[in-house]
Amino acid sequence: LLTERKTISLPGCFLQMLLFYCLGTCTLFYMAVMSLDRYVAICHPLRYPAIMNSRFCLQLILGCWALTFLLMFPPTIMTVQLPFCGPNVMNHFYCDASLLLQLSCTDTGFIEELMFII
Repeated sequence: LLTERKTISLPGCFLQMLLFYCLGTCTLFYMAVMSLDRYVAICHPLRYPAIMNSRFCLQLILGCWALTFLLMFPPTIMTVQLPFCGPNVMNHFYCDASLLLQLSCTDTGFIEELMFII
């Protein structure tokens, strides 16, 4: 946005898409971890310091990141390997997976179903 250039390369588009989806998914997992923290604080107030120690909190955060990347990498890798033909032009603000799948020359039904399930 800071430059006058109005285009983005295909690898840049994939990186933008991966970061967008990974950060959004990780936010959802963080909310689940925060709800677990509040559940333990309300239902087990005397055992809270023993349950929610720093080691367990670190494991929860690393689990959020690991699960996010395990969920987001397969569809991204499958999208990167698709052949693209024609004018690779999208009139949108950011690179979205559905727009990239529309630019592909092959059948993308399986990838669309996988993204829907995830």
